Amino acid sequence: FTEPSPVLDLKAEYVGETSVNLTWVVSDTASSSYTYRIEVVNGSSHRNLTSGVKAVEITELIPGTTYNVTVFAVAADGQTEGEGVPISLYTKPSPVLDLKAEYIGETSVNLTWEVDNTASSPYTYRIEVVNGSSHRNLTSGVKAVEITELIPGTMYNVTVFAVAADGQTEGGGVPISLYTKPSPVLDLKAEYVGETSVNLTWVVSDTASYTYRIEVVNGSSHRNLTSGVNAVEITELIPGTMYNVTVFAVAADGQTEGEGVPISLYTKPSPVLDLKAEYVGETSVNLTWEVDNTASSSYTYRIEVVNGSS
Repeated sequence: FTEPSPVLDLKAEYVGETSVNLTWVVSDTASSSYTYRIEVVNGSSHRNLTSGVKAVEITELIPGTTYNVTVFAVAADGQTEGEGVPISLYTKPSPVLDLKAEYIGETSVNLTWEVDNTASSPYTYRIEVVNGSSHRNLTSGVKAVEITELIPGTMYNVTVFAVAADGQTEGGGVPISLYTKPSPVLDLKAEYVGETSVNLTWVVSDTASYTYRIEVVNGSSHRNLTSGVNAVEITELIPGTMYNVTVFAVAADGQTEGEGVPISLYTKPSPVLDLKAEYVGETSVNLTWEVDNTASSSYTYRIEVVNGSS
C-alpha cells in the first residue's frame, strides 16, 4: 500500500474541560477505506485512539492543560500510515469556586476564589466588571483581585474566568453581583428639637438612590427607623434626655450600608409645673416648682428675673 496523504484542515470543533472534538478532511480517492490513528500526548502521558470517520472525540482530559494531538491516516491494510498532522490545544479550565467578596468599600471591592484543578501550568484570571453600559476587564495572576475606581452605592455584576496558560482558553465564567457601600451622609443636623421629638436632616453627594437607616440609642433603649428621604422625624422621646442618633445610607439592595454618621442631642425638658411663691418679702422672694420628667434628676434651672429694663 502507498502511504495515505496527510489529513487536511485539522481543527478543534469543540473544546471543553475534559474533552475535545476534532475534525479533518482528506483529498485522496482511496479515503473511503482509511481509518485514523489519533495520538494524544501530555507530558509523559501518551495514548492512541482510532477512528473510522474524519472526526474524533477525545475524553478523560485534564482541565486547563495543553495536549499535543497528531492525526495519521491509515491505509486499508491497517498498518501503512501517512504523515501525521499535529495540533496543540488547551482544554478549558474549570470554573472558579467559592467566589466571594472579602471586602466591600465605597469605591473598591476585594474578591477571592478557589480553583480545583490538576493542570500542569498555573491559571491567570480575567475579571469582567459591568455596571449598566460601563464594561471593563481586569487580569489577575492570583486567586484574588482588588477592583477600584467604583461608584459608591452602585450595583456591579462581576464575572471571573480562569484562563489557561496559553492566555486565550477560558473556562466558564462565575458571576457575583454586589453593591458598593454608600458614602456617609453629610451635614447631619437637628432642624428642630422638641420635648418628645426631633427632626433631623442631611445631604448626600452620591448619584445613587438610597434609603436611610436611623439608629436611636438612649442607655439600654435601642431602635431603628427607616427613611426614604434625606430627613427623619424621631418621635416618642423622653423630655430632657440625651439620645445618640446615627444615620446610615443604604444601597438599593436594602442591605449594603455606608459608614454611620452620629449626632448626640438632648430633647427639651418639659416646662416646670406648679410654679409658686413660697415666700414674698421686702427684698427677696422664694419660688418653688415641680417637674414631671423621668430625666428631672439631672436638670438644673435657669431663672430669668425682669424688672423694667433690668
